[in-house]
Amino acid sequence: MESTTKALLALVLSLLSVTVNAAKLALIIDDVGYRRTDVGVLSLPVPVTLSVLPHTPWGNELAIEGWRRGHEIMLHLPMVAEAGNKLGPSAITASMDEWQIALTIKRALADIPFVTGLNNHMGSQLTQQRQVMDRVMTEVSKQKLYFIDSLTTPESTAFEAAQNAGIPSLKRHVFLDNQLDEAYLQQQLQQAIDISRRYGKAILIGHPYPETLAFLETALPKLKQKDIQLVTPSSLLSKQQRARLKTVAPATAYLHKLSSAL
Repeated sequence: MESTTKALLALVLSLLSVTVNAAKLALIIDDVGYRRTDVGVLSLPVPVTLSVLPHTPWGNELAIEGWRRGHEIMLHLPMVAEAGNKLGPSAITASMDEWQIALTIKRALADIPFVTGLNNHMGSQLTQQRQVMDRVMTEVSKQKLYFIDSLTTPESTAFEAAQNAGIPSLKRHVFLDNQLDEAYLQQQLQQAIDISRRYGKAILIGHPYPETLAFLETALPKLKQKDIQLVTPSSLLSKQQRARLKTVAPATAYLHKLSSAL
């Protein structure tokens, strides 16, 4: 009897250890808002984070609905790319002074509600310019947001600028869908899994392509079997870092408060 009890205790402790030590993977879906088909991101499990482009046809609506369903919402802030890609509204350019950058970020945040953090959209040229990044981070710090460097160029200075400004910040590890065939998607997901196992956490960025969403619908439920915990980017920050972020109430708390007032 005693040996059986000890065996059960050992099993429970083993299971608890697996849960506590599970590698953490944050998945961010960028570029949300341009297409009506982006609504497909709402079918992804709640730990998946939505990074929404400001002043796009569906960005505001999808940010609100994503928040209502429990997704963490980020602002996907456009910045100048080396290839000269079309920027769209609320883009940060090198010619802007600190006041113009602050106003641009404030307007973007007014369009995309419930934001807790942001990352750069494109920016392979701009993120190399430390002086401009310092101007950006001055406003991000005032807004009490976290920042994730999408690392669209290995020469990016954005992460260092964020750190210097005292902003809770992280870096992207893997892009999921630079190619859309299933073998490549699986390869990139596995790379992110390997990094999370080695270092305890990883940040994976994908996009709302139909092929990506179809792949994730099948792949994400299998993560638990591999002892990979799907989490939000903010949960990868330290407790002290999270304390510096502005509070975004979950939709359940907001709706409960609203119903109580009626």
